[in-house]
Amino acid sequence: MFRAQIHRMSVEKDDLEATIKSLRVQDERSNEKIVTLEKTVQQLCAELADSQHRANSLIQILRAHEQKNQCEALYAQGRIYDAARSLLEIASTVSEVVRANKLIMDWLVEFTHRCVSTLELIGDEASNVEKHGEALAAYSTALSLGPSTTDTLLIKWANMILIHGTVNEALSSAAQFKLSRFLIYREICDVLEGIGRVTESIQCFRQMQNELGEDTCMHDERAQWELSFQRRCRERLEKLADVAMDSRSYSEATEYFSTLLLLDPVDRMDILVKRSTAQALLNSWEEALNDADEAIKLDPSSYRGYERMHAALHGARRHAEAVEAFHTMLSKLEHSSDERIRALRDQYVDATPIIRRIVEQTIRHMPRVLIDTTTGRLHDKKQLAEVFEALPICNELVSTMTTQTDHAHIWKVVKEFYRYVMLSHRWEHDEPLLQKVENISIYKLEVFPATMKLQNFCSLVRSLGFRCPVVSSGASGTLEHGHTKNTLLPRLSSSTLKTGKPYLDLTLFNHKESPIIVSEMQQVTGVSPQELAVLRPGLNRVREKLYLASTRQTTLVEDIAYSLFGIFNVAIPVIYGEGNRAVCRLLEHILTGSGDVTILAWTGRAGSHNSCLPTDLSVYSHIVPPHIPRLIKTTEMDRTVMELRSSLPDLSFVVMLYNQLNKLPSPSLAATRLRLPSIAFRLTELVHTSGPDPVTSLRLYRVTTSMLGDVEIKTADNLTGMEDLCLVHPWIRPLLDQEFSDGAAALDRTTQALRFVARLRQPFGGLLFEPLSRVEYRRVAADSFIMVQIREDVSLTELIDNIRTIEVQ
Repeated sequence: MFRAQIHRMSVEKDDLEATIKSLRVQDERSNEKIVTLEKTVQQLCAELADSQHRANSLIQILRAHEQKNQCEALYAQGRIYDAARSLLEIASTVSEVVRANKLIMDWLVEFTHRCVSTLELIGDEASNVEKHGEALAAYSTALSLGPSTTDTLLIKWANMILIHGTVNEALSSAAQFKLSRFLIYREICDVLEGIGRVTESIQCFRQMQNELGEDTCMHDERAQWELSFQRRCRERLEKLADVAMDSRSYSEATEYFSTLLLLDPVDRMDILVKRSTAQALLNSWEEALNDADEAIKLDPSSYRGYERMHAALHGARRHAEAVEAFHTMLSKLEHSSDERIRALRDQYVDATPIIRRIVEQTIRHMPRVLIDTTTGRLHDKKQLAEVFEALPICNELVSTMTTQTDHAHIWKVVKEFYRYVMLSHRWEHDEPLLQKVENISIYKLEVFPATMKLQNFCSLVRSLGFRCPVVSSGASGTLEHGHTKNTLLPRLSSSTLKTGKPYLDLTLFNHKESPIIVSEMQQVTGVSPQELAVLRPGLNRVREKLYLASTRQTTLVEDIAYSLFGIFNVAIPVIYGEGNRAVCRLLEHILTGSGDVTILAWTGRAGSHNSCLPTDLSVYSHIVPPHIPRLIKTTEMDRTVMELRSSLPDLSFVVMLYNQLNKLPSPSLAATRLRLPSIAFRLTELVHTSGPDPVTSLRLYRVTTSMLGDVEIKTADNLTGMEDLCLVHPWIRPLLDQEFSDGAAALDRTTQALRFVARLRQPFGGLLFEPLSRVEYRRVAADSFIMVQIREDVSLTELIDNIRTIEVQ
């Protein structure tokens, strides 16, 4: 009907337009008729356009009804996916006319809801039986139908696609959804976080920020969710990172810290510090250093970045830079305005001054000038100290010991570096003098036999790993016997000819391993190979070394002492012309350094340095001096301890005596004054019984004491009229040391004390002292041992009352 009417009106319009055209040709009188006809044509055109619009609208509505019926038919047949596709076609082609049709639009809403519900139900059923593909297809189709779908459905879809899929796959699949891009990102992020894939969740979050930028759509809702999401992820990642660090899963911890940094956290520096720590524990030093650098840039005033920088540089063995970072860290701690941070400084130590002190103490007793075998130059002690501080090993020590100083290790390293080798040789006429070599390398000296000897010697010791040799010369041929004994004592010894070549062309590094040389040394010294094998340089086994040196002969008296520097590993000034005083100075140094009181166990004339020191070493002709109480055999000791335990009324006094003697300091001698811990026994009513002997000039004295019984003294000194003489028992430390050498240290304190008392009651060689003032004494030289023994009836309290430290000149 609409089509016929439109056709008729169209024909009528065409006729009128033709009539108007004809009239315009005829004459102007036809103008009025033309105007009337034009109006009629315009009216017909308007009516024609309206009829066409109504016809098109009706056609669209009819077509929509046809599509609606088709969708319903597909849905009724259970072809839900076909129905959904048809529904999408309708939705994509809806015109304004159809949209104005309430009946059609109401159906679209209702049918869309019905399809979504059905598809969701299908997806749920498939999900329950783990048919993930079917479930995902159902959820995806439902979400593509329009924005009216619920958040629950979007969550189900996200859970399903992320079971095996990636974020990019999920985003690609969601491109067909008629939903806000923010909502899609939000659900993907939330689901990933919920299933523990926090790292991917944060990566997705960052991708959303990059894609959406400052999009104002859903601005308030988005801002609120972003804050909540970042807080949840940050808390979860921090816990995961802490657990990973505690379980030493440092790679995982590093990943968690890296993900945290993607959230642009406020505490970014703290996370960088933690990640640097994890990287360092993985030995990833460069990565750890990069994090430390970034942390310092964020907060240059904080110590934490420098702390991590030190750790990274130390691990990378860049010790000089590590020490610099460590010192900067200490400065940050010390100058912090926060009292709590300043207090952290106490947790750290700077080993630099300790190392310097140990270096100073080490080189203090070394020769005044040594040769650096690397450069051939002479170094004084100041230069020697500077050489060590410039070495990488020095920085390594400082960098290693930041919380606790290992003094033993520092001593070991310093002593290892400052090991030096002595060339003891006969002086020749063309020897290079100090003035000649102090400003030139010894390797550049003119070639003479003496300089070749020196150069070959330095080259040899450098090849053996020694950096600092020192050259000493013998004054005469008689020193060679003394030098031979000196070379017995170092653990490594090498004999060379004048040319610097090895003796007998031996290639052994340690010539003490050569049976030929050991045999020759035994013939010269009378020392067995077994004794040679255990002797070492140092302040140990002092009495044995003094015994070996007791027969030494040299042209100059001083050389007896000077030739023992290597045996005892000491360095004291060489002063030719001092005579016997050199021996006294050597013994003073040994006594103070070792605390070995057996140095005082001798008979004969005293030296001028101190009355407790002899004039020469010949007095040490006994390896074990008779002064020291003998060792008690195990069975005898056990019996004696049992008797003492039953006879002593109060064992607490035994322990008291033992404790007080244990607390006594070691003997020391400085500035010619000896401090000697001991048990002192006063002598009164001294009786001169005979002498002086016309041959020996000796006088014999006797005295009876309540604590020691009868005492006999032979001396060239005239003791007549002397008052307040005392006889001392200074061998406390040797008796205490016997307890540990016997392996009794594990016994209880009372048993240890009883064993000590048993030793204390053994005969001993006493030292006789004359008072010079109320506190000072002088030793009276006896020409024979003054052997005495503490009486058994002497009470322990009497012994305790007589414990004292006397000062001897």
